[in-house]
Amino acid sequence: MIFWSEMMMTKPYALGEFIRDLEDIVTAEHDQARIVAGVEPLVQRLVGSDDLSWLKPEYRQLPQGKTGVASGYGQYCLYRRGTALSVIVFCWGPRQGTPIHDHLSWGVLGFIDGMEKETRYKRVDDGTNAEYAQLEEVGVHYTEKGRTSHLVTPSRDVHKVENPGDTPSVSIHVYGCDMGRQQRRRYDLQSGKIQWYTTPHDSDEIVMP
Repeated sequence: MIFWSEMMMTKPYALGEFIRDLEDIVTAEHDQARIVAGVEPLVQRLVGSDDLSWLKPEYRQLPQGKTGVASGYGQYCLYRRGTALSVIVFCWGPRQGTPIHDHLSWGVLGFIDGMEKETRYKRVDDGTNAEYAQLEEVGVHYTEKGRTSHLVTPSRDVHKVENPGDTPSVSIHVYGCDMGRQQRRRYDLQSGKIQWYTTPHDSDEIVMP
C-alpha cells in the first residue's frame, strides 16, 4: 500500500514550482521558525522527487582551479531575490569540508547524493567580544539522500560540514539571504578567533519560477 505522504515525496516537483511555493512562504512569513517550518517540507519534497532533471551534470563537480577557504566545494546559485533569498546547489569533494562557521540567516538544507557529516556548535561566551567566541560541540549528524536539516540564527546557526565519503556529495540549500554575498563568520575552536568572510557563487544561473 502506498500512502499519500509517500506519493507526495516521489511525485515530480519542478524547480520552478518549488521556487514559487518557496516565495509564497517567505513573502507571507517573517518569523524564522515559521519560515523554516514551511520551507523544510518543500525542500524534502524536492530532493525526494523522482525527477531531478534540473540538477545539471556540472552541479555534481567541483569548479576547476578554485582556491581558498571554499576550494573543497562548488557553490552553484540557482535562484536569488536581492539579498533576501537564495537557492544554491553545493557539491563537496571527497574528504572535503568547511571550517566552523555561521550564516547569520535561517536556512534549510536538502541532501541529494552522497553523505555529509554535520557537527553543530553553540556559543558559550557572552558574545560581547566581536573578535572572540568560545564554542561547545552539541552534536554530530550524518545526512543522506532525501533528508533535510535546518538553521535558525542565532540559536542553531554554527556548524561545520564534511563529506566523509570517497565520492562527491550534493545538496541544495535555501537561505534567507544571498549567501554568495553574505558577510559571515568562521571560528577557530582552539584560539577562539573570529574571522569575517564571504563565499562567492561559482555560477549564477538564475531559474525563473
